[in-house]
Amino acid sequence: MSCGSLIRNALLFWFILFAIAFANGALRELVLVPLIGPTALPVSGVTGILLMGVAIALFIRAAKPPFGAAFAIGALWLVLTLAAEMVLVVASGKPVRVVAEAFSSTAVADGDLFAPLVVFVALSPPLFSLLRRPLH
Repeated sequence: MSCGSLIRNALLFWFILFAIAFANGALRELVLVPLIGPTALPVSGVTGILLMGVAIALFIRAAKPPFGAAFAIGALWLVLTLAAEMVLVVASGKPVRVVAEAFSSTAVADGDLFAPLVVFVALSPPLFSLLRRPLH
């Protein structure tokens, strides 16, 4: 697979990751919050990380990118995720600083796992790329 088609496929796959994140958030708000209250936020963060981890592992397994390309894919996904989050925050009428606040230690301590999820998505392609190689 050429580098251009690999990046194009990674870009298209990001929309699947976005859909997974959106569905996970909807499930949290519609089902988990009424059932378990504030505990829903960390539970949703963990399920989001697990769901995306499986999806990303399957993508990397199928695409078989070399490590450098996997790193570029992770960087692309990081930029797209942060840009989408900023657009959604601004569209909801909140200031952009809300995105920066999501990366604070206080937000993570309160159960908001957005920052670890973004880091996981960005770092997982090169990690999964390394994991699929046999050890010598």
